[in-house]
Parts: sequence; structure tokens; C-alpha cells
Amino acid sequence: MSGFDGSIPFYRDPRGNRLEGWTTTSAGGGHILWLRGPIEVVQQVTALAPEYRPLSDSVTAGPAWTHALQSPSPAAPEPVRVLLGLLTGVVCLPSPPNIDLALALDWYKKPEEGIDPYDWDNTPTAQLISSGKYRYKNNDDMQSRVGLQLVDLMCGAIERHGILAHATVVLDIPGHDSTRVSFGSRMAATVARRRGISIIRVATKSQFRPEAKNLEESERLNFLDDQFSVPQRLDGQRVLIADDVFRSGTSMGAVASAARDVGAANVYGICGVRTMRR
Repeated sequence: MSGFDGSIPFYRDPRGNRLEGWTTTSAGGGHILWLRGPIEVVQQVTALAPEYRPLSDSVTAGPAWTHALQSPSPAAPEPVRVLLGLLTGVVCLPSPPNIDLALALDWYKKPEEGIDPYDWDNTPTAQLISSGKYRYKNNDDMQSRVGLQLVDLMCGAIERHGILAHATVVLDIPGHDSTRVSFGSRMAATVARRRGISIIRVATKSQFRPEAKNLEESERLNFLDDQFSVPQRLDGQRVLIADDVFRSGTSMGAVASAARDVGAANVYGICGVRTMRR
């Protein structure tokens, strides 16, 4: 269980949130799981353990807890406890269209009061990504080293997540230059290899396309419409889209749409960091 000041109401950040706290209390032979966090946590818990049922809003009123789930079991099962422990450390993201759930290992920056956001330090996870994408762009050995550290972190999170751990195939998100394999695509392939599942390279219509971060939201939506395709059927598959940086989620959502088009049953997303941009 994580600690928090129960006198302060939970603030839901539309960019993403961590689970701030949880506990259990006995109730009529079963138990109630009390949560302080976003609705995405509730959705993941109930997907992993369908025996949980939400209680009425009147029960969850007050600043300490945002949600209460009741189970007939006397105690929270171990997979749920492991999941909750994970969700106190990673960032639950509002899922882009066609994605069942999405996580980021961390934020990109560490906010500091009174400091210009451009001068905020990177989080350790963001520093790995920044080094792999930019600092060691032309140094294959060092880029591989930091990439493997990132993959270790990502696979550790996947292993602890009772839903993501059952993904059957990994998809990448192609970089803006399809003539080169991006850092994110290499990372996705390594995650698949570590997990012992298939990697499928997503195809892109345009050989070169503007970087999503340089486009307005409406431009991203229009440009990425039908931009990606998955070159084989995914009927009944549980798909994990892996990437390095999550900005708006538009690219991940577009890849998810392509996966659904070829029969994917479930689509999940995981990335290294979530940018601070709203």
C-alpha cells in the first residue's frame, strides 16, 4: 500500500496519473478494495479480476478514496496486489481510441517549482531514451546499452501486469523516416524477443512523414488516418504496442486501429515516458 495525505482531494491529471494509495477492509465475508487514483486503475483491476464490483458513489464520497470495489473473496488475490503495487509507480494513461489500456513507465521531466519547464531535469527513464535517440544516435554500442536498460524496465513492468503479461504479439510504431528503423521500433522488437512472442513491423503508407510532435492535433489526426497497416491477420490476438515516448497518443491510436482492422481482440499500449505537454 502507498501512503498519501487523505485530507487532500485527488487531482486527476488528464495527461495521466499514478495510483496514489489503496487499502482493503473486510465486509461480510468478502472485502472492499479502496482506491485513490484514476478510473483507469479501476478498469485494469476489474479486467484482471472480474469478481470486483463497484460500490455506490455514496460509499466513495470524501477526499481519501476515489473508488471502492467489493469482492466476495476474503482478501485481494496476489495478482491484484502485484498490479496495484505496479500502478503506484507507473503512469496510467487515458487510452487512445481502440486501445484497452495504456501505461508509461514514467514522466519525461521532473517538475520543479519556480524553474522554467525547459530547464526541468529528465527522469531517469527519460534520460535513457534521450541518450538512445539523440546522444548515442551514431554510437551503436552505447545506444544498445541504454536501449537494453530501457527494455529491462519495460519487461519488468509487463511481467508484473497481469494483463499485459498475456499479450501474444508486439507491434511497433514506425518512425517518421521509414527507411530507417527507429529507436522505438528496435526497442519494441527487443521487448518481443525478451517476452518470447512475435514482433510484427507495422507498415506505413508514406516513406517520410512529419514528426507528430511538430503537428497540431487536427493535422495529426488527418495525416495519420489510414497511414498505418498491419501486414498479417491478428484474429483473436492480444496485441501490445510498444514505443519510447507518448505525446498525444495519436500515433498509438492509429496503429491500434490498424490492428483492429486485421482482427486483434485486445490492444494494449506501453511506452517509456509520457511528455509533460497537455
